[in-house]
Amino acid sequence: MKLDIFKYVYNKGLPGEWRVEECQLSPINLIVGKNASGKSKIVRTIYTLSQLLSNSRSLLPQAKSSEWHLLFDIDRSEEKTEYILKIEKGLVIKEKLIIGSKSNEPLLDRDESGKGTIFAKELDQDIRFQTDPTELAVVKRRDSIQHPFLEDLYQWSSSLRFYEFGTELGKNFMWVPPFPRDRELSKNEIKVKDARSVVGIFVLGKQEIGEQFIDAIISDMTKIGYQLLEVGIKVPSFINSDISAADSSEEVPQSLYIKEADLTSVTEQLEMSQGMFRALSLFIQINYSLLASKPSCIVIDDIGEGLDYQRSSSIIKLLIDKAKTGLIQLIMTTNDEFIMNGVPLEYWSLIERTPGSAKLHNIYNSREKIEEFEFIGLNNFDLFTSEFLLQKEGDEEAA
Repeated sequence: MKLDIFKYVYNKGLPGEWRVEECQLSPINLIVGKNASGKSKIVRTIYTLSQLLSNSRSLLPQAKSSEWHLLFDIDRSEEKTEYILKIEKGLVIKEKLIIGSKSNEPLLDRDESGKGTIFAKELDQDIRFQTDPTELAVVKRRDSIQHPFLEDLYQWSSSLRFYEFGTELGKNFMWVPPFPRDRELSKNEIKVKDARSVVGIFVLGKQEIGEQFIDAIISDMTKIGYQLLEVGIKVPSFINSDISAADSSEEVPQSLYIKEADLTSVTEQLEMSQGMFRALSLFIQINYSLLASKPSCIVIDDIGEGLDYQRSSSIIKLLIDKAKTGLIQLIMTTNDEFIMNGVPLEYWSLIERTPGSAKLHNIYNSREKIEEFEFIGLNNFDLFTSEFLLQKEGDEEAA
């Protein structure tokens, strides 16, 4: 599934209302905007919904109200999927799922009481159900025989990956091997959706995928300017030297290390620069997702934060190339000049912030303005600083 259209409202009709106006997304997206314009909030609302739909997060009782409206696969009439969810104070007030373009009859529809109807394929009819108001019906009613149409939504949400590039991405987290050490890991032992679990994800990837996984990481790091010969795990050197990596104790932690081509010794996880480790962590987790778990969507907040011009430009090009394979939808945010200049305007969504709302301008609703700007011949960052895309008709004459 691919998320095509997204709308969100928080605290509708109340003080503090904030909304994301209807936005159409591409397979590759760079959301740009000034500080405090809502970049991180927008991608977090998508991530939060994915957690709810995959049953990895409970409803938030303190939230006054949140309402999502999503459309998937709008260019495939039979698979077009519309999902609406409204939550107030930890209770589901409205939930509806419609699939296909020929009928507006929902396959699932429930109200604030938890009562609703859902189509049962084997019975070929709608059946009534009662769901706890604190639970999502699309999660609790999952049944691949009677309700197979719920599986795509679950797969989209459970395979979505969210990374905050401006954070440590697991730099201060080590991994404790299971006991006994020679047994294989299971995916349930590693929180693959938690970016802080990067060491465990690396071990899992090496176990499941093998050298192809290691080679992909080294190749990606080389492409952005880090010439690596080796990536692995070891007992950190700050731990007492009398503890061996081969020790049978289950309490000996491990961390990542790299071997650079121009250095004689290895560089341990805590010795790496923050920029280098962010890139390494991201490539470990993305390559594991691509080679093992096949993500539906990768969301990266503040992409390139902490990297120099050359590396930030290279990492963007690399990520776009991965997304062009068609295996994933890529959604990134930035306010960095280097990143903006390195991403074609066809992938941009520029935030127009007004009191209580954020509207995204892109090729779907502002194509003529984007093409007009490209004809001028300025660099991409000038589109951001000039607010050319946000000018209304008559503004230029008035100026």
